[in-house]
Amino acid sequence: MSMLSGSVLGSSGDGPRRRHPVATGFLVLLMMAVLFGATFGAVRLLKGDGGTPSASGSSPVPCVTATTTPGKALPKPATVTANVYNATNRAGLARSTAATLKARGFGIGSIANDPLGKSLTNVAEIRYGANGKDNALLMRYYLAGATLVLDQRTDTTVDVVLGLKFKAIPDQKVVDAALAKPVVVTSGAGCPSASTAATAATRPPTASPSPSA
Repeated sequence: MSMLSGSVLGSSGDGPRRRHPVATGFLVLLMMAVLFGATFGAVRLLKGDGGTPSASGSSPVPCVTATTTPGKALPKPATVTANVYNATNRAGLARSTAATLKARGFGIGSIANDPLGKSLTNVAEIRYGANGKDNALLMRYYLAGATLVLDQRTDTTVDVVLGLKFKAIPDQKVVDAALAKPVVVTSGAGCPSASTAATAATRPPTASPSPSA
């Protein structure tokens, strides 16, 4: 009887139990996940973002810089039609200027006194509609110092309205040199001040007009 009791007591035992290998592995993975989550949260707090996305919902666009020439971005004279108007008391100014522009490849529409009846004291006005902006920017290279005036027209024509300070169309070599001059174009939210090829193209040539033009 004592032997049987001892055998039963020995089999029931009160020693430590062994954990199942699957349970042990699960606990290790759980602890690693908790540790990783705590570390990731601490890093984000140290960076100061607190897990909040940026206002734009995306990363800032970097600044992209490129070098181009206005002549590549602007149209060719053969695709531009200009009306030439005289806003001075100099007889024949519109007709002679229209002849020069035609010789440079521009299409010519009306030739007359300014239909708005202005008397311009500056070099000229280049009037254009929203669809003819690039044509106006190109024309400004032929009328250095002219003022761009946006109106309500819907076509791509431009009006060249000559003022008292207008002397002559620059020599074509001067115009070509200005159109071929490299300009730096930047774009993107990361730039201090963004510019475009069209903006750069608004700068007229700096050389003086040729008297023979």
